[in-house]
Amino acid sequence: MESVTKYRKRNEDEGFITQQNATLTQALIGALLERQTTTAFRWVKGLDGHPANEAADKLAGLGARKNQPDKVDLRVSDRVRITGARLSTITQALAYRAIRSKKELSASVRPSTQERIALIISDIEDEFGIQIAEAQLWKSLKKPTVSREARQWIWMTIHDGYMIGNRWMRPNMSDEMKARGVCKTCTQTESMQHILFVCAAVGRETIWALLSQLWASTGNKELIPCWGNTLGAACAAILTEHGARKAPSENLWAILAIESAHLIWKLRCERVIAKDGVEFSTQEVTNRWYAALSNRISLERKVVALMTGLEGTETADWVTDGGVLVGIKRGR
Repeated sequence: MESVTKYRKRNEDEGFITQQNATLTQALIGALLERQTTTAFRWVKGLDGHPANEAADKLAGLGARKNQPDKVDLRVSDRVRITGARLSTITQALAYRAIRSKKELSASVRPSTQERIALIISDIEDEFGIQIAEAQLWKSLKKPTVSREARQWIWMTIHDGYMIGNRWMRPNMSDEMKARGVCKTCTQTESMQHILFVCAAVGRETIWALLSQLWASTGNKELIPCWGNTLGAACAAILTEHGARKAPSENLWAILAIESAHLIWKLRCERVIAKDGVEFSTQEVTNRWYAALSNRISLERKVVALMTGLEGTETADWVTDGGVLVGIKRGR
């Protein structure tokens, strides 16, 4: 509401460039200006039993549960429409942001990207019983539980940005290059789906088995790795028997699932590029997995220790030290 009251003048001067819901805000301001009388707003405390506030919450809930959104006329009359930004207020950064926003509106989305986003969202609903929007998926990648390196990998994976599989099968490619699109372990055309969830390589099978064993020891519901609960792991909703969210378990799963999936990809790249298709041993994969999780969770704990004033008390090895990660040790 402050966008049409307190910050209205600033938004209008800046041409609504920094306003997230610019179209809705402009339509609301236009509707207010079209009124033939003065409009006053009064703040009402939320969740305090006010009839109008309770009614608004009820309507919002009904709207959120609709399968299809209502069609709302957001057109603004030319008499009250304000276009562009004032030259006296615009800055280079603001102008650049406006240009970038305009380009983003005209940019087309890859069909493969849309398919993967839809698959992740569908898997999340099936696995956790929640519906999320695409914006929530992208926003979840900014959570502290997702490392910067893993975040970049997930972004590239969703956008189908890696040179694998059919990318090597183009007509202008030589036979040698086309051979790179085939998994030497399974003799099938590679894809990220194949690499993460199908391939018979030791790395993939071993890592998911280790993750399954570790997760089972936490007492939480079994989660079978799929697009939704790995690449969308930061959106996980794990509940108690009474339906309350278990934030610690959700954060733990996000770290474990994302780091495990990312390690599968890294081992695949090492196997194909550096080892010319030669498999890792089970022990090598196991050691790499424990090391990856130990490094990642140690970083997580150091951050928490720093924030809570307990810096210097963190355990040297989170993965093998009892009491950490619900007391999980190697070999259990």
